[in-house]
Amino acid sequence: MNKKSCKILFICTEDWFYYSHFRPLVKAAQKIKGAKVLLATSVGDKRRDLESCGLDVIPVDFDRASMGIFSALRLFWQLSRLLRSEKPDIVHFIALKPVLLGGLLRLVAPPTRVVYHVTGLGTLAEGDSGRKRILRRLVFRLPGYYLRSKKTMLFVENPDDADYLRKYGLSPDAPVTILGGAGVDPEKYCAQPIEEKDQLYVTFVGRMIRTKGVDVLVEAMALLAERLPNLHLQLYGVCDPANPGSYEEKTLREWGQRPNISWHGYSRDIVNICREADICVVPTRTREGMPRAMLEAASCARPLVVTNVPGCRHFVRDGVEGFVVPTQDAGALATALFELASDRALREKMGHAARQRVLEGFTESHVINEVAKAYRHML
Repeated sequence: MNKKSCKILFICTEDWFYYSHFRPLVKAAQKIKGAKVLLATSVGDKRRDLESCGLDVIPVDFDRASMGIFSALRLFWQLSRLLRSEKPDIVHFIALKPVLLGGLLRLVAPPTRVVYHVTGLGTLAEGDSGRKRILRRLVFRLPGYYLRSKKTMLFVENPDDADYLRKYGLSPDAPVTILGGAGVDPEKYCAQPIEEKDQLYVTFVGRMIRTKGVDVLVEAMALLAERLPNLHLQLYGVCDPANPGSYEEKTLREWGQRPNISWHGYSRDIVNICREADICVVPTRTREGMPRAMLEAASCARPLVVTNVPGCRHFVRDGVEGFVVPTQDAGALATALFELASDRALREKMGHAARQRVLEGFTESHVINEVAKAYRHML
């Protein structure tokens, strides 16, 4: 590329989502000499934080609670105008909704280099209803079609998602990069020794929505209440009103009143949460990309119990970094928690393995270098 500088535009649904999961991508963009980095997103309370990272933030009206045709057309119009006015050299669409819109935008906006970044395939990839089968044929064929264009690239966060899209027409030769999520900083999330104490803590960090399987975890704790009275569940996260599967606050408060469960709501202090934890759990019901809470806990050398879904099973090898259990199986989840809670040496061994797993390919540096390499190749 002959230009002395370039413009890289990220398009993401919400500012908090980009801030919590994708800040390392800014550093990847800034590795391109003279790059100006922009973010188009729904603006909440993270604008100043994002601007302090070196981003120019452009408000766009993503409405996750609405999937109606009129809101989609309004968003399409906003983004097409934005692409025409900014004329970015690279557009990086993050998450499924922006990705699907992104390919269509190339039909009306100036040609450019495009990264389609699929962070997970969601609940649409599961279930056998006739409606879902039809939607899958329509939706999941689009990335394969988009990747036929020149100067395009696909990022996914686990190999299962790439394989799934290949079933719907993604070419085996398509330019696909598998990232370790957004990576974690192993110096910030440093190894924490597991302290000797009478009370043991099982920790969940995430949105309080049904797909995350928190109710199954609560049921597993009920099964362990008599056998392990010293085992306590710590829940960190808030309701998500925009998600139809969000737990009601009343339900969370009721769980938090049980003798072996506490609900703390939102917390920024993930390092200290992991320090206090003895076991970290990701009991999700559905496919994941690469859960950040899982990587953060692993970086802090905490053993993991996860469900057998894409994303989770790509990182945790059963019996190595922790245990992989079937989805929606409170009994299997309780058994795994019991085994770890009963054996401190096993917790330490698996926690050390989890930390090593992060260092081998899931750090921020790994992700930054892979993304910057992809940008340079496209330019």
